[in-house]
Amino acid sequence: MQASASPASGPQAPGLCFDMTSARLLLASLLLACSGDAPEPEPVDLGDPTDTFPSFYGKVPKNVLMISIDTFRRDAMSRYDPLKQDDTPFLGAMAAAGVALDDHTTCSNWTFAGIGCTLYGADVETTGFTPQLTATGQAAWPEATFLAGYLKEQQGMVTVLSSTNGWFAEEWGLTQGYDVWFHPKNGSTWGTYREGRDALLAELDVADDDPPWFLHLHLIEPHVPYKAPAAYDPSPSNLEPIPWDLSVKEDHYDLTRSTWPDLDDDTQDLVEEHLQYQYRAELRYMDAQIQDALADADRKGLLDDTLVVVWTDHGEQFWEHDYQSHAYTLFREENDGIAFFWAKNIVPQAWEGPTTSPDIAPTLLTVLGGTVPPQMTGKPLGTADEDRARYAFSVARLGGVQSVQKNGHKLTYSWSSGGARYFDLNTDPEELDDRFDPEDPKVQELWSLLLPRVQMARPLAPNVAQVWPVGLPIE
Repeated sequence: MQASASPASGPQAPGLCFDMTSARLLLASLLLACSGDAPEPEPVDLGDPTDTFPSFYGKVPKNVLMISIDTFRRDAMSRYDPLKQDDTPFLGAMAAAGVALDDHTTCSNWTFAGIGCTLYGADVETTGFTPQLTATGQAAWPEATFLAGYLKEQQGMVTVLSSTNGWFAEEWGLTQGYDVWFHPKNGSTWGTYREGRDALLAELDVADDDPPWFLHLHLIEPHVPYKAPAAYDPSPSNLEPIPWDLSVKEDHYDLTRSTWPDLDDDTQDLVEEHLQYQYRAELRYMDAQIQDALADADRKGLLDDTLVVVWTDHGEQFWEHDYQSHAYTLFREENDGIAFFWAKNIVPQAWEGPTTSPDIAPTLLTVLGGTVPPQMTGKPLGTADEDRARYAFSVARLGGVQSVQKNGHKLTYSWSSGGARYFDLNTDPEELDDRFDPEDPKVQELWSLLLPRVQMARPLAPNVAQVWPVGLPIE
């Protein structure tokens, strides 16, 4: 198990438990030992580990609290980039005290597709439907059974969704299977939790018995616009101001998409510095609110027999590959993911095998003793081959883009340009050295894996332009 994250510096907002010591104290109070100066919990015999994976002392929890987070890039946690300051100390401590998936990728680079594939338990192109960000191709997800539906059918769970994202709504078909779903009036992380908690408790109050439950919170922080309270902003006082209000969504996008190319290098550097600081402030604010939410849930007994599942739907780019925000490319800043499981009685472990978004749903069903349906092609944790291929697909701001990676080698393909790129992540983790050569055996191997996925995806987005890559077979 890796060490928990280092303390964050900076101001603390009134009424929110934020510092690392309080995070450790909370985890210790939940019978988890964290490194550092926090008091160790008294030894308690919870029983032998279960034969599930993740494993639990004594028994598998019956309830599920799922927290999916929008636009949270993987390397924002020092667990995955020790050179960066960790602005999410509480989530870092939870991951260290649970079962963290340390080689995890997402199936897409924007919310509709990322949530859909995760809850469906299969890569987007294999589902028979493709979410499209382009207006001419937008449609709701057809009738389907997602994770919530299977939890209700197989476990008899009460299912509640509190979502702050417009894509995670009935009009787009993603609320199928939830007994209750809504967009909270207070769209902050705390408001999303509080209104979701109250809705869940109301459902449990009228239940005839003591049913298990599934509460899903989808958090939009730290999505554009980045506008955390000032108490969480770590910007240095001597940072030169800029004449744009980045807390306004329209202004943010206008600057980063339209105005950006016309700025000189120094101004670009200054704008990026502001964006990075404000993004970090959003993460700090979100982390503090999650800590307060779980402390509240614990006081109300909602964590006593509950598995907490945390995952991200995609990351965020800061011009590493020419764009800012997401729904552009399938490089690591947009498609590396965070996922971990935590419970009071979980057996901690860092899982280093390759995982991807569609693995989460079948893992949950397996752990809870349910049946994984054929539609779920994701692999329950611990069952996938170490040299598995992992895929990503998106129809968004740059048209259709697809990728495959296997054993640290990655091939990406852009429909609009026909451009294919090849990277060896083992020696080039930042994907800066495109070594594409259609005669390279490694490129040919990866293309043989990706081509069937392209052929599968193409009929699902017939309105999107496609050019085949030069030098590679298309049959």
